[in-house]
Amino acid sequence: MINGERVKQARELRGLTQTELARGIDTTQSTIAQIEKGIISPNDTILQRIILKTGFPLSFFKQSTSIDFPLGSLLFRARASMTLHERNVARQYARTIFEVTEKMETYFEKIPLHLPCVDDDVMGSAIQTRSSFGLSPDSPIINLLNTVEQNGVMVIALPVKLSNQDAFSVWVGRRPVIILSGASESGDRLRFNVAHEIGHLVMHRAIIGDVKRLEEEANGFAGEFLMPKEAMLKEISIPVTLATLIPLKKRWKVSIQALIRRAYELGIITQRQYKYLMQQLSSRGWKLKEPVDIPKEKPRLISQMAEKLYGLPINYKSLASNMNLSYQLVQEMIEAHTIKNGHIGTLQNPNATILKFKKIDKV
Repeated sequence: MINGERVKQARELRGLTQTELARGIDTTQSTIAQIEKGIISPNDTILQRIILKTGFPLSFFKQSTSIDFPLGSLLFRARASMTLHERNVARQYARTIFEVTEKMETYFEKIPLHLPCVDDDVMGSAIQTRSSFGLSPDSPIINLLNTVEQNGVMVIALPVKLSNQDAFSVWVGRRPVIILSGASESGDRLRFNVAHEIGHLVMHRAIIGDVKRLEEEANGFAGEFLMPKEAMLKEISIPVTLATLIPLKKRWKVSIQALIRRAYELGIITQRQYKYLMQQLSSRGWKLKEPVDIPKEKPRLISQMAEKLYGLPINYKSLASNMNLSYQLVQEMIEAHTIKNGHIGTLQNPNATILKFKKIDKV
């Protein structure tokens, strides 16, 4: 039997509408719709064409549906700048990588989750999250993604860039997941986006209320989480200039623009000074490209599991077979989590690991 939901998953991951898939395999849109709903099962000819068109093996379509992968904070962006096409591609890629990760995780000890669920003010939520993560209340977070992974939050890097979205987050059952689209061009922007999504996971498990307010709360959380109030009051010296903020960017790994905003939020500078500094930033072209590059961090947990189970270099043929996916797809998924030039992984040692095997045989 063919699982129609898997046909939909493969189709949306490849960025195809029902009409486009139908046209590509010489059938009708209504046939595809009925297959996906489980009303009919495709004949051998149509099934082989679906396999060729999507690049997924037969075994993939025979799998049961294992999880409900919700939209989470992706719903915010879907209402704003994202197209339906982008939303579907992002969700299905994330869902597929999540499934691969869960299968590999069965061989390892579970990483404890230390993410709080707080119904508190924004500042209090950020302070409590820092504490739950075992972070100093007034020091920079050296490697944010490593910290997040060590505290039980799954971080997925998509092998595709979405033009209108840097990151989103979801709760899959009781599992918090942050998904990165690869659109962030700078390390400081990526860190702020991740902190923003942590805010959603901590404060907004239920998406209720005005979207604009929820996004503002997540931004406020990210500001306090990355640039704690007490530390900023000590470190942002007066007079505040672009030159005085550059060393702080290096130290705290946040953008100059974010530091200016934080200084204004904390009353260190006036609204007039804020506008003047932002005008200077713009006139120098720093809104597009700031001085001092902050290396982009990458999540490492998924690729480390693959390396431990399938060797280094990874035996992608064996991995693909066990995951019921194509060689090309698993390779691009794992390589999205692999450290390359210009990226940093875990703190100090890119090969450090937090994984421990269960007392069972490896694959």
